[in-house]
Amino acid sequence: MSGAYVDRLFHEEPAGAFQAGYVFRSPSDLTAAQQDPDRGYWHCDVADQDRLTWSDRVYELFGLPAGTPIEREWAVGRYSEQSRAALQQLRNFGLKRDWSFILDAEIEPEGAGSRWIRILAVPISADGRVVGLHGVKRAL
Repeated sequence: MSGAYVDRLFHEEPAGAFQAGYVFRSPSDLTAAQQDPDRGYWHCDVADQDRLTWSDRVYELFGLPAGTPIEREWAVGRYSEQSRAALQQLRNFGLKRDWSFILDAEIEPEGAGSRWIRILAVPISADGRVVGLHGVKRAL
């Protein structure tokens, strides 16, 4: 699966298209997302106790000032019960099998009502095992 195809899926499918998730084998090239502050880039260092790094756009999605120290447990707690369950299932599958996924998830940002976001997650592998996930989050 080409990166262009995945990018098209991520940006053009209607809201709700990925509420149950969508897994795929071929990861996208995220170089452009890492360098563009408006793309909603995020990184989770699985090898370092799930340490999160977020772009300013992701902080904005979650209703936090940019640079606020963030723990994964807090972030996952912002997801609705159904979205949290789907996220955990897809994340575990992705980490075990080195697969990427897309998910439409409902979150409740700090100090705001609920909103829907789309998540692209791509595993980062080293020495034959997944050591991190990174990707893009955007509002729907």
